[in-house]
Amino acid sequence: MPENESVGPTRRRGPYRKSDARRREIIDAAFDVFATAGFRGGSLKDIGARIGIDPSTILHHFGSKENLLLAVLEDKQTRDAHSFAVVDDLSPEEIPGAFLALAERNGATPGLISLYAVLSAESTTTDHPGDDYFRRRTEETRAAFRIGFRRMADGGLLAPGVDPDYAATSTFALWDGIQIHWLIDPATVRVTDALRAHLRVITTVEL
Repeated sequence: MPENESVGPTRRRGPYRKSDARRREIIDAAFDVFATAGFRGGSLKDIGARIGIDPSTILHHFGSKENLLLAVLEDKQTRDAHSFAVVDDLSPEEIPGAFLALAERNGATPGLISLYAVLSAESTTTDHPGDDYFRRRTEETRAAFRIGFRRMADGGLLAPGVDPDYAATSTFALWDGIQIHWLIDPATVRVTDALRAHLRVITTVEL
């Protein structure tokens, strides 16, 4: 191999890079529309209008509105406000504080919270394309909560008489519910404060 040649990551260029950039624009616009109007209430026309393109261009890149929704969900999964995989890397004493820190960070992403709130409720209806995604997400999140609270129980950090599985279910439900109230009344509702009050009741950790 000549000395001036090197092996590095292949970069997409020309029309491929333009196509990637356009897909990114469409996904971001769809995120905003679906977060406010839902999947059924938000149209391809609404999405296209945000970035100055026709619905046909969206279909060219994604094939269907259903595929676009799945692309939005897949894209946002890496920034999922309910990702609790970190509990595996924490001591039992650190888990409640990590929950509160995540709740605080979520306050900076109201659009993401709105997207999940609107679409998760809508996905319970018949033949919704996001049904499998939200069922899987709910099961994975609930499982992560159970792991966290069982580890706290093993460490003697739950209040007397508190079952770890009940603690997991109640915390998950409260967190999701209080975030919806926060979206409605952000000036009054404090997600972190409500979650902290709940954790103080069911754990013995100083918060």
